[in-house]
Amino acid sequence: LKILKPEVALHEQVLLNPNHKIVFSSTKSKDLEVLLEQVGLDYSKTLNIENLSNLNLLSLPKDLSTIEPTSRRKKIFLSSILPLIVNSNLEILGHRKALCQAIKNNDNEKKKVIAKKYNIDISTIGNLMIDDTLIRHIDAIPISLAMSQAAVESGWGTSRFALQGNALFGQWVWDESKGIKPKFASDKNAVVRKFETLDESVKAYMLNLNTHIAYSAMRAKRKRNCSQKKLISGYDLANWMGNYAITRDEYIKTLRLVIKANKLQILDDLI
Repeated sequence: LKILKPEVALHEQVLLNPNHKIVFSSTKSKDLEVLLEQVGLDYSKTLNIENLSNLNLLSLPKDLSTIEPTSRRKKIFLSSILPLIVNSNLEILGHRKALCQAIKNNDNEKKKVIAKKYNIDISTIGNLMIDDTLIRHIDAIPISLAMSQAAVESGWGTSRFALQGNALFGQWVWDESKGIKPKFASDKNAVVRKFETLDESVKAYMLNLNTHIAYSAMRAKRKRNCSQKKLISGYDLANWMGNYAITRDEYIKTLRLVIKANKLQILDDLI
């Protein structure tokens, strides 16, 4: 285990194995920026998963909004959350691989175990529809889509919900003990769900997209069988994310603009 000290000069190269998990948290953006430089983590220069540093950022720096220029702040934010999004997707793809093997072997017990992870009760699904249903629900979220939604929903990591509750994706919950009350909301009982870590927020977001009925059209568009390797791009799939926000069509335009303006499309090829 290497102890990373934020005061280490930027020119001092710290050699790390990408497979080593780095758990980090600091209230200061400069500390995080130094760490990113030390481990060579820059979302815009990440071309393959093998060289992606396994950074587990627990929470965002409280002073992130003070970082200027805006391009610098965006780079810190996007680079920091990239490993979280990749790792959550890899976990889902591990489940999908096991599912495809279970389908091949006609192993209904294995299917049941995997389905339970996604809150799916296969006893309520007709036998002919079980495989199709599971294949649609258990798949990765394009990296560029997840990155753009995190940016939009958290104000590039500067929102009160992101800083106080590690909430990157603005997910609602109707239990005040589980969230942060917004200043304005159409439902007085609604709060923005809070999390212990950023990683928990990412996992909950992906589970939400993979299970909630509001995103059934998105899952239908994303659907690929076990033999298909290519996942739909985040830019294309964003067109089916209107249900995520009340602004609907404007929200879709914003997501696609963020993806294009920050050249996030290339990240989809990492998984």
